[in-house]
Amino acid sequence: MPLRCLVLTYKQIQEAKPADSPYSLYDNGTGLGLYLLVNPAGSKLWRIKFSVNGQRRLRGLGTFPEVGLQAARLAAAAMREDTEEAAAAQETPKLIFRQVASEWAARFLPGLALKTRQKSRNFLEEKILPFLGDLPLKEIGPPVVLNEVLRPIEARGNIETLHKVKTLLSQIFRYAVGIGVMERDFTLDLKGVFIPIRHVHRAAITDPGELGHLLRAIDSYQGAPVTGYALKILPYVFTRPGELRNAVWDEVSLDESLWRIPAARMKMRIAHVVPLASQVKTLFVELKDLTGGGPYLFPGRRSRTQSMSDMTLNAALRRLGYGGGEICGHGFRTTASTLLHEKGYPSEWIEAQLAHKDTNSVRAAYNRAGHLPDRIRMMQEWADYLDSLRAG
Repeated sequence: MPLRCLVLTYKQIQEAKPADSPYSLYDNGTGLGLYLLVNPAGSKLWRIKFSVNGQRRLRGLGTFPEVGLQAARLAAAAMREDTEEAAAAQETPKLIFRQVASEWAARFLPGLALKTRQKSRNFLEEKILPFLGDLPLKEIGPPVVLNEVLRPIEARGNIETLHKVKTLLSQIFRYAVGIGVMERDFTLDLKGVFIPIRHVHRAAITDPGELGHLLRAIDSYQGAPVTGYALKILPYVFTRPGELRNAVWDEVSLDESLWRIPAARMKMRIAHVVPLASQVKTLFVELKDLTGGGPYLFPGRRSRTQSMSDMTLNAALRRLGYGGGEICGHGFRTTASTLLHEKGYPSEWIEAQLAHKDTNSVRAAYNRAGHLPDRIRMMQEWADYLDSLRAG
């Protein structure tokens, strides 16, 4: 909540402590619209807010204590006078960041996967717009992006979120450059400022004996039947867990023993074909008796018109006694890749079945189409191998 002071004092500024969300200390006694923004990370930033011809204006005046109280007041008075004169001389109002960000979101967010779209919108509304939304584009530069948006995220230790927000900002800035309202993408000037993301490999079991033990544990699962079927099928097909959870019956052809996943549901936005080994086909036939009345193979427990939660499979593995450091739903992809390579199958077959993106578009098209007979054989042999491990 803003704290309105008659005349802001140096002691009040010094004693202002960070809170869970940003708050402002207003210096109302001067009539300059001067205030101090206190961020959760501890930074204290001078701002001046005023209106010209009915248009709201917001300017930055530096950081406390580098810029003291009296210096901020003098700078506010000078900047207010200069800005009012310049703004009055301009007939065309300045675009603010919120306008361009909204235009970008309306154009590009609908084309993203639902989960990605929701995350991007949350980042925009919670991490970016509260700090940049009302700033004119011409007043946004690397220091503003750094101090207003990215440093507070870094201070909380959310490095992965930091880089995702920086990427989102870059997309909006590049759009603004493309439509001619900004000169460049300012996130490029921040390259090397932050530590990179440390990628952690997904937990996976690659020892055949341990894998056999896991498969036997899955067969003994006593939870919801739909979850049990998902656990049994995932090691056979080793798709991304989300691709399995959101599968609909219209994608499955039991007559052809093929599961065709449309591009819109794939991470790389390329349609994918999963051959169904005889064991998987049998499980699908059984599952259809259970869930065939609705659109999803694996509906949620509360509604047949929604798919299974993204937490369900990992929670089921924990219920079986397997910790997060041992195996996760995504880890079955690593398991399959490792053991299939060890068994001597060509990498191009395995990579095509994993639906990894091939930068060579001609080769990628061939791998998806030309290798299908090879992948059908590989997937049946993989299923037979898993059954042999399960049998001990």
